[in-house]
Amino acid sequence: MAGEPKHSYDKNDTDPAHIDDRIRELAYCMWEKDGSPDGKSDLYWKRAKAQLEAEGKSAYPPSQSRANRD
Repeated sequence: MAGEPKHSYDKNDTDPAHIDDRIRELAYCMWEKDGSPDGKSDLYWKRAKAQLEAEGKSAYPPSQSRANRD
């Protein structure tokens, strides 16, 4: 399906080569979903990187999640 990465990745994998692969694939999916506009590669790279960074962070550290609060 267009707009969805084809591979599943471990979000805790910090290998720079793997992170770049994840960004590249997500950026490509976003670009395809938007109709493959010319000259926008940097924009899609930045969007994909920001999305992956946001997905890697949670609102609370594990000890402060709702399930672990008193």
